[in-house]
Parts: sequence; structure tokens; C-alpha cells
Amino acid sequence: MRMVFTDAPEDEFFPARDRLVDAFERWARRARRDVDPFMAEVLVEQRWSVGDGRLGRWQPADLRFALLEYFPRGVTTREWSATIPTLHAFVDFLFEADLADAKCADATVLHTALDRLAGEYDAAMADETRFGPAKFWSMRMLDAGINIDDHEAMHAFIADVQAGKVPYDEAVLAKVVQNQLTEDDEVPPALPPVDPPARETVAAAAAASVTLTRLIRFTGWVGDGRALTPKGNLKLADAAELIALLGLADELHPVVGERTFRTMSTEELYETNLLFAWAKEARFVRVVKGRLLPVKSAAKALRDPVAAAERAFEAFFGIGRAVCPPAYFNSIVPFRADDFTFALLMAMYLAQRPIAREELAEIVGGLVEEFLGFDPDDHGSAGLGAGVRVHDEDVERLLTQLDLLGAVRHDASRTSLTALGTALFQAHLRGMNIEVPTIDDLLDETAEVVVALAADTPSITAALLTRWRDHRPEAARAELRALAARTDDPEHRALAEAYGGRRLAGRPHAVSVRRRPARRRR
Repeated sequence: MRMVFTDAPEDEFFPARDRLVDAFERWARRARRDVDPFMAEVLVEQRWSVGDGRLGRWQPADLRFALLEYFPRGVTTREWSATIPTLHAFVDFLFEADLADAKCADATVLHTALDRLAGEYDAAMADETRFGPAKFWSMRMLDAGINIDDHEAMHAFIADVQAGKVPYDEAVLAKVVQNQLTEDDEVPPALPPVDPPARETVAAAAAASVTLTRLIRFTGWVGDGRALTPKGNLKLADAAELIALLGLADELHPVVGERTFRTMSTEELYETNLLFAWAKEARFVRVVKGRLLPVKSAAKALRDPVAAAERAFEAFFGIGRAVCPPAYFNSIVPFRADDFTFALLMAMYLAQRPIAREELAEIVGGLVEEFLGFDPDDHGSAGLGAGVRVHDEDVERLLTQLDLLGAVRHDASRTSLTALGTALFQAHLRGMNIEVPTIDDLLDETAEVVVALAADTPSITAALLTRWRDHRPEAARAELRALAARTDDPEHRALAEAYGGRRLAGRPHAVSVRRRPARRRR
């Protein structure tokens, strides 16, 4: 039976949850243990929905969260006395059925934790201030004798609430709403293990970066300082010098046909203005009393291509309006450039492969709809730009600049992270206190965790499983053969057999996987 469902979709998890709880029920009947299957269902589901999806790995802290936070917030019932006995039985079931993870706390430790939590659990379940909003009103309906599955009765109840006919404690509801606003159970996606590129590779890529070379030369050009215009922009004469020095594509006073268009400000010069904004945001230069000066503390970083690249990369998240200047056709990208940049880079990092243009379009469309609250293509172009197209153009500018930095490789058909981009994004994630696993971090993990991750990330399957197996060959092969004998996931079994040898002949699965009709979710 499969026991690891980290980031698994609903259509994979819920049938497996039902099979696990069915097996638990059958075990409980044979063991003559009285259990409430629904409480086991909730325990397992919360481990998937707000946990790490490792259904056989439990620590006292996991039980504490489930019983004192998750259950009180969301389990709608007036009778919960069977919960603790059910969880005691579930612990015994996991160990007797050989479903407990090798890194799971010992059964005696979990039983002790459950006993200690029993009193607090009773108090938490009775404390209405710990309810979630949905449970708060569901309990009101139960108290009124309303079947919460009766939609007509439910709508009538809501109408009574809105009409002030249903009594409730306003102070309690205020606390419930406050809790809802301050609690965050959203689980970020688990990152695939990615080995950091070699320092030499990253340094060489940084040294070859078009943008980084320009930023370094721009900072050197500033020298002892350059006077700015009263509005804080570069002077046109200085811009002309920079365009020639750095090979920028900008053109002063462009001629179209027989007409000359006078350049009035360097803000009209896209590449020059972008470089100016980027150097300031990276703290390579600063403005003091109308003069542009080099930042003395940046000198060391400018001599180290990797350090300079890290500063330039971090600065990119803060120069959205320079990369995507707001235009007549409104685009949300200049104002949420950091979010768009992060989402695009994360998509590439999670995929660990080039992202096709069509996939990028879907990501951009989803972000636009999320930030605007509606699909702009459904609202014409009045004040919104031509649907998603104008946003696509700004995203193209973001990706083009990341390509010039050397963080991505971007063309008309696909986009991918480079070695430099991988290293820079990993450093950015760590700066956000996000765990960034490497393959070495997983060498001491259990077989099922590694196999599940390998199955979900085809680009690293061979490297991950080979290095994990070779780290401790005999033990790893034994674990893989045992997993192949136990799991009911065909893909996991195939990987376990491929890297561990065929499963042990004649060994039965620890738990029957005979299917029953799907359990109704409550």
C-alpha cells in the first residue's frame, strides 16, 4: 500500500485514503477494537492537505497539531469521545501492518503523546473560539436540527441568519473570523532536490553575462560621480556616451523617414534607463545631492562575478517598472513584476526542464486572472489592454532581461533556467527561508519518500535513485524490494523493482488492497 502522497492530486489521494481506512477498519474488527473510521479519515486527510503527505510517519508534534488545531477547527460533531481510542488503534495498525515509516516515532512514544493530549483535546473541541467559520455555522445548523447535506434547508438557514433570526455569540464569531484571517495552513509545494551547480560553472556564466558586464562597466564609468538632471535622470550627453561605450540599442533623436524625433529625457531610452535603474537597485551606485556616485561597499562584490550576479538578480525583483514601463494599454505586470518573475522562475525550477511557450502562456494567464480577479479576455479592451496579450508582451520583456543576465535561456519556443539561474534562484529561495533540498540531503531518506519524489520528478529520477541506492547498496536494495512488495502504486513498484531488483518471491502485500466503494467525504 502506498503511504507517501506529498503534493499528490486529489484523484490519487482520496481513493488511497479510502483503501487505507478500509484496511484499518478490517484490522480493527479482527482485533476487536472499537474505532470511528471518520476520525481516522480526518487524521489521514489532514496529513495530506496541510502536512507532508507521509501517512506512515508520525511524531508527537504531528498528533498535537491534528488534535488541538485541525480537528477543533474543522471537524463538525458533538461527539468526539472515540477520537483518542481510534488514534491509539490507528498507531497499532500502522506498526502491525508494517506501514509505519522507518522515521516514525516509536509506537510507545505516540501512545504516550495521545494520552497526554486527551484532556487538551476535549477542551479544544468544546471551545467554540477555536472553530473555523464553516464549522461555527455548521454547528449552529446541527443545534437547530438541520441536516447540513440538505441544501434547501441550508439556504433557508442562511436567510434566517441574514435576517437576524438565529442567535449566536458575536464575540465568539469575531474571534473565529480573526483566527481565520491570521492562520495560514497553505503548504508551499515541495521543491525537487536539485544539486547546486559547481561554483566554477556559475562563476564562468556570471563572467559571461551581458547585463552583468554592462552593470560593472556602468559603475566604472560613473567614476568619481556624474551630475544628474533636476529630475534625477542621466543627462542626454552622458546617455550618448553610455550607448557608445556599452553597445546599447537606444538611439538619441531617432529619424523616421524625413522626420527627426527629439529625445527629451533618458527615460525615453529603454536600455539606458533600465541599466540606470538596475545599478541603483543593486546598490552598485547611489544618488547623493543630485549626483550619481559609486557605492564603496560594492567594490568587493564587483570584483567577484558570482557576488555581483547575486546582487543584480535580487535587484531585478525591484525594477519592474523599468523593465516593463507602464504604457497606455494597461498591464498589471509592471506593478506585480516581482510576483510574475518569481512564479515564472518557480515553474522552471519545479519542472527541471524547458517550459514550452504554451505552458508559459497558461502561467501568465492564471496570474493575470488571479491578480485582476477576472479574466481580462472576457471584458474587451476598454481600459484593460487587449486581454492577456499586453501582459504577454511585458512578460516577454521580463524573460528577455533575465536571458541577458544569463539566468534563463529564452527563445520563441521555450524557456529554461541556466546553471547560473539555478544557483541564483536557490540563493533567493534560501533568503526567503524556503528549504532548498539537494540530492545529498535525501541520501538517508526512506525508500518510499525517495521513490515517490523520483516518480514525480522524471528529470532527476535516475540520478536520485542511483545515488540513493549507491549510498548504502545492500540496505537500499532490501528497502526497495520491500517497497515493491508492499506498494499498490504501479509506477512506484516499477521504480522499486528497477533499482532494487525484483520483489521477494512469495511475499504477500502487508495489507490487502481489495477495493471497496468510495467512502463518502464528510
